[in-house]
Amino acid sequence: MPRKVSTSKEDVTVKLISVFKRLISEGTLAPGGRLPAERELATSFGVSRNSLRQALKVLEIMGVISQRVGDGTYLNSGAQAILGEPMEFLILLDGISMQELMEARLIVEPELTAQAATRATAEDIAEIERELKAMEDAGEDSDRLVEHDLLFHQAIFRAAGNRVCSLMFSVVHRSMKRLITMTSKVVSPEHTLTLHRRIVAAIRKRNAEEARRRMSEHLIDAQKLIHKASGQMDQEKIQRRIAKFTADGAKRDQAGL
Repeated sequence: MPRKVSTSKEDVTVKLISVFKRLISEGTLAPGGRLPAERELATSFGVSRNSLRQALKVLEIMGVISQRVGDGTYLNSGAQAILGEPMEFLILLDGISMQELMEARLIVEPELTAQAATRATAEDIAEIERELKAMEDAGEDSDRLVEHDLLFHQAIFRAAGNRVCSLMFSVVHRSMKRLITMTSKVVSPEHTLTLHRRIVAAIRKRNAEEARRRMSEHLIDAQKLIHKASGQMDQEKIQRRIAKFTADGAKRDQAGL
């Protein structure tokens, strides 16, 4: 009996990673380059477009690619560095709830911030401050604010001096990007900036206990915002369903059904 060929999301993702590595090393695909259309990729890999989309979503969470609505899929500038890291554990993110991710953040990130307060070099602190300044300069541009918010936390992870946690929690943050974008619209930018400024001030003072407390304060606040944003998303979904039901009913009435 012939062996069944597996085309699970994990298999397709691993296959894509292997191909991207080769194309980058050959110079065929450069950072910022646009990938072929989904149909072409699915045909090349011999998988369904649905399986391909799931794999591309994992790669997007990992920060390897960016999918732009109506434009296409592009290889990110940091793809080569990301692809050079062990990837097996990243696939395990699928199916993990936002609550679990936030719990993991609350357990680990305050301690990483405390470590950053004691270990950060002058260059590390300058990088953290640059990302804070970029957040301030973002103004009402929520996408730009969120992008530099993620980079702000990554700079703290690097300053903590633990590469395992830096890689893992950079991925955790990327996986939460859509929800972080939602929470950024629930409060004013100044609310977010105030919490981040307190973290920077504690790191700058080399006060590990305060840094730990300020990061905990920020994450607890984020938990509340996520709950609020999720509630709003649920309400919007209900409103859309009501609107659709009403519109469908009107169409039936007009048709005399």
